[in-house]
Amino acid sequence: MITTAVLTLLAGIGVFLTACIMLSSNLESLSSGKLKKMFTKASKSKLYGVGIGTVGTAAIQSSGAMTVMVIGFVNAGIMTLPLAATIIYGANIGTTITAQLAALGMFGGNSVSLALIFASLAGIGAFMMSFAKKERTKNIAGILTGFGLLFFGLYMMALSMEDFAKLPEVVDFLSDIDNIILLLLIGILLTALVQSSSVVTTLAITMVVSGLIDLNQGIYLTLGSNIGSCIVALLAGFSGGMNAKRTAVIHLLFNVFGVLIFVIVGVILGFFDITYAGLFETAFPDAPSTQLAMFHTVFNVITVIIMLPLTGMLIGLVVRLVPERRSDKDEGEFIPKLHFLNDYMLRTPPMAVQQVMREVLNMSQIAMENYRIACHMIRTMDFEEKEKFCNNE
Repeated sequence: MITTAVLTLLAGIGVFLTACIMLSSNLESLSSGKLKKMFTKASKSKLYGVGIGTVGTAAIQSSGAMTVMVIGFVNAGIMTLPLAATIIYGANIGTTITAQLAALGMFGGNSVSLALIFASLAGIGAFMMSFAKKERTKNIAGILTGFGLLFFGLYMMALSMEDFAKLPEVVDFLSDIDNIILLLLIGILLTALVQSSSVVTTLAITMVVSGLIDLNQGIYLTLGSNIGSCIVALLAGFSGGMNAKRTAVIHLLFNVFGVLIFVIVGVILGFFDITYAGLFETAFPDAPSTQLAMFHTVFNVITVIIMLPLTGMLIGLVVRLVPERRSDKDEGEFIPKLHFLNDYMLRTPPMAVQQVMREVLNMSQIAMENYRIACHMIRTMDFEEKEKFCNNE
């Protein structure tokens, strides 16, 4: 039985991850125009930044993709750190929609579950994709297929959890894990391993529903997954420039501070015999999947409310942690680079195409500048701008 359960779990996680990637790529292609408009209208308003992050992440179903996109804009010098910080805040709220979908799919009881009903959309989407000729229709079909596969993966994970719940050894082992720090570490490591907090949160939901772990354990696994989700941003940021590194650290510190606040408050509430699990069980009775999904949403919303007024202090801390090196201030040797495009943009093709257009326009301006310098040097025989001319070339 344990072999079957493990294989079913691996299959479920594989299908779920594939569905996330399929959903993200097709939603990204379909909504790239709207995303572009949102980014081009970016202002200094903190709430606007949070709105961009929330809507954008909900639209492309990937906080990792949104964060990497933001790092790309910051690294290219076309987005400020304060705006990037607020968009990352919003991305943390937007990513909670996956957990809400998973919670919805767990309803159904002994009848046909909603997960299985929604999973049937995979077949409809695949059928549409086979006959679709227009790119937009293919994207819609891809979204339907990804949406269906998402719930099929959830259904398989739920089946594996039911098998695990029948094994006394597994139940006894998991019931013994009640240390908050250990639960946080497990959440961090699992998320770093699969590089998706949505998978770990969904896995925690299925474990709570099947009775493998209690709600309190699920809550701290979910908190850990929020820190573990920063691995994607850290990998992207620390291979880029100084501001890319700072953006990645902002993402990490935001999640770490949020988790620390909730852990400390949870410990204080414990002295009064109040737990997060008790609060959410009271608020959403007889719905364990909704209890954990709602905690995930409430955690991220409250963390944003707390951190939003402290954005300036957070950026100040990050600037001290990632100081500007002397080589960043004054490069002895000129290093040519693209202004609007970098490797991070290429991970988001629809946005990259828009940036290529801006890069071509920028190149044309540089060419016109060189033409002006050349004419000036020929007319006056003044070669003072020769180095600038060569650098432009």
